[in-house]
Amino acid sequence: MSPISDWDTPGAVFTGADSTALLVVFVVLGMLALIGFMARMLQHENHAYAQMINHEPVERGPAAEGEPPVY
Repeated sequence: MSPISDWDTPGAVFTGADSTALLVVFVVLGMLALIGFMARMLQHENHAYAQMINHEPVERGPAAEGEPPVY
């Protein structure tokens, strides 16, 4: 039950690879996901550094092990 019917002329099977529009959609979605992740990470880092400079806890809850105490 092999998906290959002829072993003399093998070919690759790509789902949706023949559609340029579909490839563009997936590349754009991947780029948007990466940009969104990087933007959210930058927001969090800026917030965390501002909280540390002000000697305030970065997140709610008890301090993690090794984290400096809140002043």
